[in-house]
Amino acid sequence: MISKAERTTAFIVETVAPIFNKLGYVGTSMSDLTDATGLTKGALYGNFENKEALALAAFQYNSTLLLDAIDEKLGVSGTALDKLFSITNFYRHYDEFTQKTGGCPVLNVGVDAKNNNKLLSAAAKEVTKHIEGKIALVLENGVNQGEIRLPVTPLQFAKQMFTMIQGAVAMATITDDRKYLLNTIAYLDQLITKEIKK
Repeated sequence: MISKAERTTAFIVETVAPIFNKLGYVGTSMSDLTDATGLTKGALYGNFENKEALALAAFQYNSTLLLDAIDEKLGVSGTALDKLFSITNFYRHYDEFTQKTGGCPVLNVGVDAKNNNKLLSAAAKEVTKHIEGKIALVLENGVNQGEIRLPVTPLQFAKQMFTMIQGAVAMATITDDRKYLLNTIAYLDQLITKEIKK
């Protein structure tokens, strides 16, 4: 059974995670956090050493939601192609998935923290590499099973695929036009079907 302190910590992280993700580390004020949680500054810092520790916990919470969803999509039964189409379909509806979290944590935190928070920036890079690695593993298994052929290494293809997806996420976010996402995913599906399917 979890303690009251653990419940409070979990409540704080879940409550502030979308705020940090939307407003960024610098843009999030203590009053934003106290207003959202209904707790005092002292109560927040009773659970977290400082704002940076809280922001990092918030990013870890949001990125865990994302990584769990990706694991679920890549964990579908079937061939490597089935898994790839499962992940492209997930990203086709990614704006809906990230609505509650205030946007894509990788994009938002990665860009926001790049020049003002080394720990958060490093965490965003790590999540990016983790996602690329998961996609590369599916590709590698597909090559080994004779289901797909790749013109480059699995990791290189995974990086290019994720770059295209994140670029589409960025453009859809900037312009508030989900066609960037839909069109890029449709193109990726065609690329997978025509270029790497055996």
